[in-house]
Amino acid sequence: MNLHALRIFAEVAKCGSVTRSAENLLISQPAVTAQIRNLEKEIDLKLITANGRSIQLTEAGEILAVYSKQLFTLETKIEEEMQNIRNGVKGKLRICATDLPGSTVLPKWLVKFKKAYPMVDVQFSKGSSQTAYQRLQDHAVQLAFICGEAKEEEGIEYFTLLEDELIFIVPNNHHYNGKEISLEKMMKEPFILREQGSYTRKKLFSLCNASGIDMPLSQIGIEGMKESIEAVKAGYGAALVPALAVENELIKGELGRVNIKDLFIKHPIKLCKRKQDEPLSTATNFISFIKAELNL
Repeated sequence: MNLHALRIFAEVAKCGSVTRSAENLLISQPAVTAQIRNLEKEIDLKLITANGRSIQLTEAGEILAVYSKQLFTLETKIEEEMQNIRNGVKGKLRICATDLPGSTVLPKWLVKFKKAYPMVDVQFSKGSSQTAYQRLQDHAVQLAFICGEAKEEEGIEYFTLLEDELIFIVPNNHHYNGKEISLEKMMKEPFILREQGSYTRKKLFSLCNASGIDMPLSQIGIEGMKESIEAVKAGYGAALVPALAVENELIKGELGRVNIKDLFIKHPIKLCKRKQDEPLSTATNFISFIKAELNL
């Protein structure tokens, strides 16, 4: 069926007049009449009859008018949906993040973003850096957020969002709280160590090896950043943690910080996406939203 002719017929059926339909469609009256006649020939049914200066729909015309209205209403809905997806107003946003960004900055960013884009379906998962890279490469997520020194992965590009650092924390009543000491002195304190494979554990071992210093003799091995921080708050030893993870505790005085002489450990939070792969509009909008939040 000729959809152009059907569209003209639908306008005639709505207006009840060939003349008004022609004016609305910005075409000539004879052109409207010709399209109606072509449609009637195509379906082999009479659709309209003259009724003075207006027109009268036949039984077939009345039925076709109902279906054509439904059809073009659906067409409008489809166009709106496609436009929403094209603009990132609607669609999917899939994100994977490591523990630090996943438990600190991302939740509040996602909540604000969801309020601004309520029709976007947001799914957020956490995992190791390798998990985040793999999900990104497998197209399971559009964006990944990692921290620390990112190793170059083929097909992935990085953008630094925040410049965090790794710091040594102690209980708030610890004798080194607020002081600057050497790394060697720090390593003589009891320590909370993260699990095997943890970035902070690897970094601590690397620092000690580079300085020729032994690791602390008294240790507690704890899996999880939050659990390690809670152990220090409970009064045991020290730990190497991201500053962002203990920002509130330090402000409230629930934890202490020890500064290490001539040592600053960068721990940036980075946004990762696939190279040569234009992200979906939802991801593009989220990136722009974050940059606006951070004044980047």
